[in-house]
Amino acid sequence: MNHELYLWDLQAELCQSLGNPIRLRIIHSLKEAPKSVGEISAEMGLAQPTASRHLSVLRANGILTANRKAQEVYYEIANQKVMEVCEMMRSILAEREAQRLDLYHYFQGESLSLKTKEMPYVPQHVTP
Repeated sequence: MNHELYLWDLQAELCQSLGNPIRLRIIHSLKEAPKSVGEISAEMGLAQPTASRHLSVLRANGILTANRKAQEVYYEIANQKVMEVCEMMRSILAEREAQRLDLYHYFQGESLSLKTKEMPYVPQHVTP
């Protein structure tokens, strides 16, 4: 298999594992410190088997590592670049939502972030 194609496949698998809101919440929950399955399931309001399934997907894709301490297994982020990617995605989404809000207010005759009545920047995928 072509090495470049293999990397694209790996990237798609990684993105697919990040494409679940529960998994993203778990990742953000682990931002500060490792947590056990019990702590994660309680914090997320999930049944422990459900949390374990999501943790298994994240672990299988190299996003999390697991370490056993006595009777508990603690999960942590394997590479802090994952957090950087997640934060970057959230920043992009926040910018996009701010642009939509500007556009909405523009068409309502208001202007929140603009001091003039100039048309706000509209990404090509957004149509008024």
